Amino acid sequence: MRLYLAKTLDDMKKYGPTYDLSMEPDSRVEEIYFGDEQSTWFLDNMVDRVNAECETLLDDGDYDFFDYNACLKLKEVIVNQRKLGIPDFFQDAYKALLTYVERAIDYGTGIAIEL
Repeated sequence: MRLYLAKTLDDMKKYGPTYDLSMEPDSRVEEIYFGDEQSTWFLDNMVDRVNAECETLLDDGDYDFFDYNACLKLKEVIVNQRKLGIPDFFQDAYKALLTYVERAIDYGTGIAIEL
């Protein structure tokens, strides 16, 4: 699982209708990588709620961009996941995801998730 945070969307490249954060320099995008165990847990426990709330089609092997409005919805899903439980091995990924979403909301940009 790879997370991307857009620091800015100015002059950002798009692939079709979505921003491709994977192709941007570090000055515009922050990136963090988590392993297969975190990706599998996210797929098994969160992706259905994320897709339902954020109107995305994220699945294994996919990349999806979450704009400002989708980040607002994604934050709710992430916060609610805490009530459902988060295993120890997913804590770092959970914190990074929440931090990236909160920063994207502050910046007025977005994040991308690649599974």
